[in-house]
Amino acid sequence: MARISQGGAFPVKRPALAAARRRDMLIIAGVLLIAALFLFLDVRPLPILLWDESRNIVNALEMNRGGFGLVTTYRDAPDLWNTKPPLLIWLMVASVRLSGESEWALRLPGMIATLGTLTIVMLFVRRTTGSAWTAALAALLLAASPGLFGEHGARTADYDSLLIFFSTAYLLLLFGAIHRRRPAGWGLALIGLCVVGAILTKSVAGVIPGLGAGLYLVLTRRVPRLWQGWGYMVTGVAIAGAVALFLLVRDIGTPGYLLASWHNDIGGRFAESLIGDRKPATFYLSILWAGYFAAPLLLVLAPVALTLTSGRSRAALLYSLSIAVTLLVVISLAASKLHHYVLPALPFMAIAAAITLRAIVLRLIAAHAAGNPRHRIRAAALLLVGVFSLFSAVQSAIARRYLIDAPYEGRESGRYGVLFDRLARQQHPITVVDPGFVRDEDRHYTPVLLAYRLLWQGRGVSIGWATALDGSVIAGSGVIASCDREIVALLLKRGPDIGGVAGCAAIVRR
Repeated sequence: MARISQGGAFPVKRPALAAARRRDMLIIAGVLLIAALFLFLDVRPLPILLWDESRNIVNALEMNRGGFGLVTTYRDAPDLWNTKPPLLIWLMVASVRLSGESEWALRLPGMIATLGTLTIVMLFVRRTTGSAWTAALAALLLAASPGLFGEHGARTADYDSLLIFFSTAYLLLLFGAIHRRRPAGWGLALIGLCVVGAILTKSVAGVIPGLGAGLYLVLTRRVPRLWQGWGYMVTGVAIAGAVALFLLVRDIGTPGYLLASWHNDIGGRFAESLIGDRKPATFYLSILWAGYFAAPLLLVLAPVALTLTSGRSRAALLYSLSIAVTLLVVISLAASKLHHYVLPALPFMAIAAAITLRAIVLRLIAAHAAGNPRHRIRAAALLLVGVFSLFSAVQSAIARRYLIDAPYEGRESGRYGVLFDRLARQQHPITVVDPGFVRDEDRHYTPVLLAYRLLWQGRGVSIGWATALDGSVIAGSGVIASCDREIVALLLKRGPDIGGVAGCAAIVRR
């Protein structure tokens, strides 16, 4: 069998192609293994975090005990504060039913989603550039980004890892579809499923990354392709219908859900800051430059790389930049600004950075072959910047992952997991005294403590809770414990600590 080229026919070397594919798959598998070890192998596992992981864990544990449903609950009442759709909670419930109630099981869906994102990023870059090493670089830059492995990231039971997977998946599938005159029906159906998955994970945040695809269509003059045939329109109607059905049924189950969801997830966050003082419009640019993404210097060079590339590599680079820039603009216009809102842009920043470095390397090789001194100097200078960016990325990733003890919000209450582990070995009943803090109508908000109490309840250890160290608590029997600073000081005046956890205290009532 022969393949025809302009110069004639030549045999297809199928064994060589098969060997190249096997090599590429080994590279991808090796990178996934390295990334998994870096992201998830912990000597000191993260405590349950205050925002929003603890609330999700309470939702999941209560649903696990009460049965699957559309309505999530907090303290066994419908949750109208955490109004995100329940897809992540369902996956967390499925995980704990398979392997038991534990922090690891509750965080497993996010871990799997992160590995899924790394996989599809590598496959996309390999397909568009033809280079497995560029694909590996994109995945490693993504895994090395503190935004991915930090709070709200791959190692927590937060929405963002699953959101990143679905939004990255539908956008990478859409890239293939819009470069075909007649996209396959199964491809559009898969895009629709991923869009619905993103919306059912984190509401409107699931569609914001897709706005960048619109910018790309405008820049490349491909907008008319959306109206060629019924495929895109049918897909859009199906997505809207599925989301509308969920919202209708959810509001019937809990009247007032639509209004609460609009305020919490859309109108409130864009019109007013729900998280305190407003941050400046440059907030996201500043955190990215400070290292929230592993290689910001390569992103600065990306516009230069657009002039050095062509074909599918250039299209993939322009597409990734369109998505990243559009997302940054939209979230910068919102009144509420939080670090993790930029996370869906990180896969596309990694793709753009990897293609940029590849373009620089290829330009240096071409300049050396051509023997042009000026081109050699320019290409070498660009390469030095790229190498420095990679060195900085590795150094920052190692430091932030293993050496820097990050000051997570709710750190004090996160110590309850270790404290309960110590106290569960003794036979006395346990009462925790912790006033929590005021959050809207809740005068004693303690979601991290509640999450740990539910986990230990599932292990057969019942832990009581009081908001103040009053006479009724002191007069009882068993152990009084707390990780609240003021209560800890009072407890240590009443007896010796038996817990041995820094920042906490546990005494035996006499």
